[in-house]
Amino acid sequence: MSYDFLMFKPKVQIRTTADLGEETLLHQDPSALMQALSALFPQLRWQEETSGSWFGSLEGDDTWYEFRIDAKPDFAWSIHTSHRTNTRKLIPAICNALGVLAFDGQANLLIHPERPDSA
Repeated sequence: MSYDFLMFKPKVQIRTTADLGEETLLHQDPSALMQALSALFPQLRWQEETSGSWFGSLEGDDTWYEFRIDAKPDFAWSIHTSHRTNTRKLIPAICNALGVLAFDGQANLLIHPERPDSA
């Protein structure tokens, strides 16, 4: 069993899940996304699945992380972690580094990237 996040790249400010849609999100290029994640986590290794989508996994300090990215540009990609851990430290770090928004499907909340002007 996993604890799941959907990752989005907003093109406008997203305040609630009702704001998520084709007009408020950008398509994310799979190869650029994989390059950015690999730069953040050099130990991350990618495998192409039979569907043409991509799977990557790594062990974080607090839990395991699995990444699933479609073969074609899409509005969302996913991260799966263990449901048994209390922390998922890499999720906010990924949001900040890539400027993406995470939807925590279990808690039904959005995790926003930190904005430089909010410090």
